[in-house]
Amino acid sequence: MSETIQTKQCSKCKQIKATSEFYKNQNRKDGFVPQCKSCRKLYDQSEKGKASRRSYKQSEKGKAANKRYKQNEKGKASTKRYDQSKKRKAARKRYKKSEKGKVTEKRYRQSDKGKAVHRTVIKRFNTRHPNQEKATHAVNHAIAAGKLPRPDTLLCHYCGEQAKHYHHHKGYAPNNWLKVIPVCIKCHKKIA
Repeated sequence: MSETIQTKQCSKCKQIKATSEFYKNQNRKDGFVPQCKSCRKLYDQSEKGKASRRSYKQSEKGKAANKRYKQNEKGKASTKRYDQSKKRKAARKRYKKSEKGKVTEKRYRQSDKGKAVHRTVIKRFNTRHPNQEKATHAVNHAIAAGKLPRPDTLLCHYCGEQAKHYHHHKGYAPNNWLKVIPVCIKCHKKIA
């Protein structure tokens, strides 16, 4: 039994090509989009094509279609793959550093949900690292008792700017609890 190759003319380049060269579209009478794959790709990469896609995504119809896609199995799997990708992690990092990201983060931290999540994270951290919590308390008690000066009255051990924290540079064992050095926020993030 011989198979007949179906053909179709591209509405853009006017060439007659096999139907395998066209994307499927169930809403069309013949079941395929009017332009061949290569013409469609060129259009999608053009400024006009990009603007058209942005406009569709922002329309009510586009938003509804995107919502349906994200709720089906294929969409969930695609979203999960993207969330675990390096591209997504880099985008998250850029957003957190942007002004909009900083404002959003601050608003979230001040919300009831953000405060509850923060308390849970701190509680979990303190459960996993009990010596670290005890070391911090020991330093705070030493400052209150006058055994250690307040860190904000000192200069950073590394860069010379005004210090904000003490850093337990020798670890969190009980004999090292008060062996601390003053550091600024930037240096503390680098060495932590």
